[in-house]
Amino acid sequence: MKVKDWIYPQATEIDTARDLEIIKKYLPKKGLVLDAGGGLGRIAIPLAKLGLRVVLLDISRTAINFAKERAKKENVLNRIEFVEGDVCNLPFSDNHFDLVLALRDVINFSADQKRAAEELIRVLKPNHYLIVSVTNKAFWLTKLERWNYNLEKIKSILGTKSMLTEKELRNLFKGIKIEKIVGSGYCSGNIPENFITSFEDFLKIENFVGDDEELKFTCEYLVLIGEKRG
Repeated sequence: MKVKDWIYPQATEIDTARDLEIIKKYLPKKGLVLDAGGGLGRIAIPLAKLGLRVVLLDISRTAINFAKERAKKENVLNRIEFVEGDVCNLPFSDNHFDLVLALRDVINFSADQKRAAEELIRVLKPNHYLIVSVTNKAFWLTKLERWNYNLEKIKSILGTKSMLTEKELRNLFKGIKIEKIVGSGYCSGNIPENFITSFEDFLKIENFVGDDEELKFTCEYLVLIGEKRG
């Protein structure tokens, strides 16, 4: 079975570079990183290449097996522990990790978002950082042409809990000290594949838009950075 990212490769590279740009400021000098819902190793493998020890947890055994193969090819298999598990019931002790990540749709499609948030905070050490991203409800309300501007679809998006507003994201993680919320996924959400002609130029645009307090809402994902209180 061939497993591939759902978005086109150029945007995947830009998305990964953007997410790593956000993460790198908060990387511990040593210790253990949790990549919850880490999927195919998009983030775990680059972090392992930097010398960090990473636990990649995912609910999909297929994704984990694929990530193992990628890690082996990249010569970082010994730096990543692969765990099949649910973000709503993390199989780790309290205050276990030096950095906790849960990027893309991990929170959105968990069985219990509140429980998932509590679990991610629980396993993080005090005075350390949590970085999570969720699907941005405001972004999808601008993409109604995909559903032929269907009234019921608009109502569905407005009422859904699988996409969040910034206010809803803040409320979900009110148990930690939120440092900031930025955007990610501008290019993959808005620019067709054939227009991604320069990785460097579009990455600059991605970072600029995602870091702007108003422009970030044009990004597909909102990324929360917060510190667990001691």
